[in-house]
Parts: sequence; structure tokens; C-alpha cells
Amino acid sequence: MIDLSGIPKTSSLIDEALKEQLTGIFSRMPEPVVLKAVVDTKQEKDSEMASFLHVISELGEKLSVELYTPAEAAAQAPELDTAYLPVTGFYKNGRYQRIAFHGVPGGKEINSFILAVLNLSGGCRDVPEKVKKSIGKLKKTANIKICVSLSCHHCPSVVTACQQIAILNPGIEAEMIDAALYPELVEKFNISRVPMIITNDHDIHMGSKTIEEIVNLLKY
Repeated sequence: MIDLSGIPKTSSLIDEALKEQLTGIFSRMPEPVVLKAVVDTKQEKDSEMASFLHVISELGEKLSVELYTPAEAAAQAPELDTAYLPVTGFYKNGRYQRIAFHGVPGGKEINSFILAVLNLSGGCRDVPEKVKKSIGKLKKTANIKICVSLSCHHCPSVVTACQQIAILNPGIEAEMIDAALYPELVEKFNISRVPMIITNDHDIHMGSKTIEEIVNLLKY
């Protein structure tokens, strides 16, 4: 494990005002959440993510962070796809909760990152019971990749919806991917606009969608 003491405890993504706000938010977390990240600290974006995680790890008693090198990933976080680094996985009660972020949650995506922590800790309280029942009935196992741009206004709501579905159904995994960081992925899936939802590395759905619309996509 990478020693956090060797990681700068400053982040351009979090100013003092946001620190104070997040401290209040994280103080109300009902259940602990662990963030496990695989980072290559020789790379700029990985170092940026490590610092971001170090900062937020000290803002709440029920939020903790573990950093691992790519060489440690197979043993310490085998569930995470390390093809696209940095990657951060969300864990609760010692288990991976099928939510991952590839990249750094800057721009609009810092909101979806924080909401992922809160929804995982609190059980997606904002999702209507009718929608929760529909999610629970999904029988299809699916990996969902949500390709985003950090400047996109529509992307965070799609990311959050997919995360909520993953939290509420053990057959679903939701991975946010900052498309700008991975040109090979852009080429592979011909990503021309975002948000783009890719299910099981095969089916592609473009544009903004509600949680109900995403649930319907996963039925077939």
C-alpha cells in the first residue's frame, strides 16, 4: 500500500470553502465507505487523484482511502479494471460495490463522485421506491461504462443514475470514464459525443438519460 504521508495533502479541486462543506456532508454518513485507488504516481493525473483522495480522506471519520501501485492491484484490488488508470473503486463492509471512477473527478464530475460516497453510505435515499423495485427486478448482468467529459452538464446525472442502479442491484457495475484521458477507448468505441453509455462493451447508447430510461435499457 502507498503511504499517504508521502502524498501531498493539497488539491486544486478542493478549496477551503468546499472542504468545510464536505466536512459537514461526510459527518452525516450513516455507514463507512472505503475508497481503494490504483495509481501510478509517476503520472500526472494519477498523482492528482492521489492528492485529491488524501484531502477528502481527512474530511470524514467514516470515509477512508487506500492507495495501491499497479503492481499491487492484482492482490489488493483485483475487481478493478487497471487498463485505464487512475482508477478508484468504492467499497463497503469489505466488499467492492461495483462503482469505479477512471480519471480524476474534476469539473462537473466532482458532484457525482461525492454523491457516490453518500449514496453508497446511505442506500440511495433519493431514489423513489417504485424505481428501486424496478432496479431490483433486473436479471441481466451488466457492466456499464459511462464515458464523460468533465465540462459536460448532462454527464453527472447519468453517472449518478448508473451508480445508484449498481448500488441497488448486485448484477450491475458502473464505471465512470473521463474519455479525454484514454484516446484508445475513444477510438475503440468511436466516441464522438457524451454522455455515452456502453453496456458489456457492446451496446452503445448516446445522450442524457433518466434513471428510469437506463433501467429500461438494462431489461433487454
